[in-house]
Amino acid sequence: MSQARFAPIFIMMAAILWAVDAIFRTQLTYTIPSTYIVMIEHFIGFLILSPLIIKYWKDVKSLKKHDWIILLTMTIVSSVLGTVLFTEALGRSFAENDFVTPILLQKLQPLFVVGLSALILKEKVSLQFISLAAIALSGSYMISFGFEPVSLQFTGKEMVFVLALGAAAAWGTGTILSKYALKNLPFPALAAVRMFLAVPIAYIFSLILGHVFDPMSLGVSELWRFFVIAGITGGALALYLYYKGLKKTSAKVSTFAELIFPVTSIFIAITPLNPYGAPQILSVANTIGIILLVGSITIMSFGDDKVK
Repeated sequence: MSQARFAPIFIMMAAILWAVDAIFRTQLTYTIPSTYIVMIEHFIGFLILSPLIIKYWKDVKSLKKHDWIILLTMTIVSSVLGTVLFTEALGRSFAENDFVTPILLQKLQPLFVVGLSALILKEKVSLQFISLAAIALSGSYMISFGFEPVSLQFTGKEMVFVLALGAAAAWGTGTILSKYALKNLPFPALAAVRMFLAVPIAYIFSLILGHVFDPMSLGVSELWRFFVIAGITGGALALYLYYKGLKKTSAKVSTFAELIFPVTSIFIAITPLNPYGAPQILSVANTIGIILLVGSITIMSFGDDKVK
């Protein structure tokens, strides 16, 4: 198997770690503002990956002004803005008793990536790929909502729609910008630089949003969770694997490989590891959705060039 065909596996591994991340991150959200969670985890992640900046200092030093603009934009959009927008959308949807809208709109992220990759990166989109993409999105929908139709309710909830759609667009744009950044920076260095840049950006967001928290008040139970999410599940290791895979994977394939996230989330949900309560029962629709999603992702990732 060529490196290019093996590469999506690293993206899937990263997506699995991101799903496991919820087990450890949930407890932190109860007492710590989202911007501070982002800031602290990226600071710890940067400390872990900082030797890579030293190793690849020549590459970092050679970056041009436009490269730094792309890196800054990528970090603002993907590491901070997307997460903050989606968290805010969820918070507003809870107040409105509407849990469906932000989750459904988040599933539109692959469509942004495919469209932007064709428009900006000039990646060709074949008819076979469009068909498989439709199957993957259908599977992802069934994992979340089963066979039930979903009716978006916009009355009094326009802001939920705007925030959730903005999050999907932000994460999709982040994938495209990452592909650009990887052209001039080795993936280990990119992971480390992104960790570093996210710290001050997240702090600026905390000031804008009026979030207040004293990091010195962190206890042992919170610190060990931060080290897990920063070093393994949501930070250093996951980001390293993601960029290693993204280096040799087209943007449109990578975004569907990331949909292994909801599959992993389903399996977590049906076990005692479920951070949101008692284990849930896997429905027939969920099972069919998993088969459709995994099957289409596998064909897209490891099929011949005609599929991509």
